[in-house]
Amino acid sequence: MKPTIEYIQARFDEYNRQYFGGTLPTLPIKLSHAKGFLGKVTFVRKRQGLFRGYKNEDFVLRINVRIDLPEDIVQDTILHEMIHYYIAVNQLQDTSAHGRLFRAQMVRINQEGNRHISITHRLNEEQKAQAHIHKERAVAIVHFSDGKTGVKVVPKQEKHIRYWHKMAMRRFPIDRIDWYLSDDPYFAQFPSSIAMKIFLIQKPEDLPLTQMTMFFP
Repeated sequence: MKPTIEYIQARFDEYNRQYFGGTLPTLPIKLSHAKGFLGKVTFVRKRQGLFRGYKNEDFVLRINVRIDLPEDIVQDTILHEMIHYYIAVNQLQDTSAHGRLFRAQMVRINQEGNRHISITHRLNEEQKAQAHIHKERAVAIVHFSDGKTGVKVVPKQEKHIRYWHKMAMRRFPIDRIDWYLSDDPYFAQFPSSIAMKIFLIQKPEDLPLTQMTMFFP
């Protein structure tokens, strides 16, 4: 499922009553399409005066909707972030990001609610692919003079593409470079940069080129 803000708010209110005694203040909820996390609570540490230290404020709960996850994982993700929120909003100092305080709350909630909250969110290969599927990339298929084939993903700005094309043709023994636009998750494994590094492909026939849009820089 891909939760809505209404769904997340309903679960937040339910879990707040069930596991935190209704003590957690309401906070803004935002949907995220980032590929680096399933959930995150962000806040700002603000100085309270010259001698009063800092206070955590301006909390926001972000839940990822880029990936279609089972509902129980979505729920456990919300709870995971609510533990972080509980620690931060109460100005508590944990031993690490998932330290003693976090683990104590995680164990308590898992036992009380038969939940499966974990320290880290582990995705299977299909879910990892979904995290990248919506990002369109500029992909260079490089044909070397010795018959080898390489792949390079370049930031999708014209100036970067033209720069990399010109420099690669000067630096390497290349017959030609074919440029494509693709959102295929296959290309998520290659870093996007203008560094002069090309990844050789052992089986060029397996490259997912059929659904890609070819263009000329």
